[in-house]
Amino acid sequence: MEHIIVYKDEGAYSCFPGLARRRSGELWLVFRYAGAFSVQAVRLGKYDHVDKGARIAYSRSLDNGRTWSPITILPPSDPECGEQDCSITELHDGTLMINFFRWRVVPEAEKDRLPFPAYHLYDGSWADVEGPWVIRSRDDGKSWEPPVRVDSSPLPRAGTADAVLELPDGTLLMGIYGAHYPSRVCAAYVVRSTDGGKTWGNAGLIARDPEERISFEEPALALTPAGHLIAVLRAGEPRNYQYLYRAFSYDGGLTWTELEQTPMWGHPAHVLPLADGRLLCTYGYRRPPFGVRACLSEDNGRTWDIEHEIVLRDDGASRDIGYPTSVQLPDGTILTAYYIHGEDLIRHIAVTRWVAP
Repeated sequence: MEHIIVYKDEGAYSCFPGLARRRSGELWLVFRYAGAFSVQAVRLGKYDHVDKGARIAYSRSLDNGRTWSPITILPPSDPECGEQDCSITELHDGTLMINFFRWRVVPEAEKDRLPFPAYHLYDGSWADVEGPWVIRSRDDGKSWEPPVRVDSSPLPRAGTADAVLELPDGTLLMGIYGAHYPSRVCAAYVVRSTDGGKTWGNAGLIARDPEERISFEEPALALTPAGHLIAVLRAGEPRNYQYLYRAFSYDGGLTWTELEQTPMWGHPAHVLPLADGRLLCTYGYRRPPFGVRACLSEDNGRTWDIEHEIVLRDDGASRDIGYPTSVQLPDGTILTAYYIHGEDLIRHIAVTRWVAP
């Protein structure tokens, strides 16, 4: 295995990467770039993931991830909001699409401006989820269209954490999740677009606990070699997440099978179909030894070879690491991106080049 730092800056809190390989072979890596507020939180012994100064940054590689360009930081979609959990994909027509959600952050005295003041930050300000959103570029990232808000009904407050998935017929799917305040227990859905991402809706429920005990979050979607969809979800009681769960859809994401727990402990997940027909699931391992792990399935995600779990990193300094995303290169090499930090506390973006056994 080869570990490569994509971006590391002691003045930045860099996390939540999204990785895509374009048909041209160029790699794009997007991530959440946050500055002074988030860095100060770390210095105070906190690691808030809410920061109205958080922006979408990206870097590109032309040599299969060995070297990366200086980052470009996109302008804010709203100065009062921080962009969160950005992911990227290339559509069949060459359009680049980044999906993300936002936190709107207001001073404590203006708390009532928020429909659901759900998060109290260390400096006294309040925040709430506002999103998800998509932006598109039709000129290889030279310019970006105005952001489009995604209709996340029936969730008034929804996030997204995995890239948009394009089906063979051109339908776009996005996994979303959210809770109804004051509950912190999330349900997960998939919403769709049939016009290239201009409008979204027609949500299909993936998972919801009617007893509001287990939270299902951050669905990762993939089209299996068998032609049906799989969703792998972060799950557990809020702030006590355990094993990943999975469900299948045989009608393009409109309906989903009953959830089943996988043997993979960790969160959140990314699912990648490999050229040899197997599925690869990568996930953050947020207990000692902190790091990133991977598991393979030979039967379209029904079972996972946990006895041969692959350890990509086990040298993280806290549970504030992970969010892996992977692509496969033409020679079969896998490139997995994630964020991590050591004892220096500098959250940074790295990739691991490796070959699946």
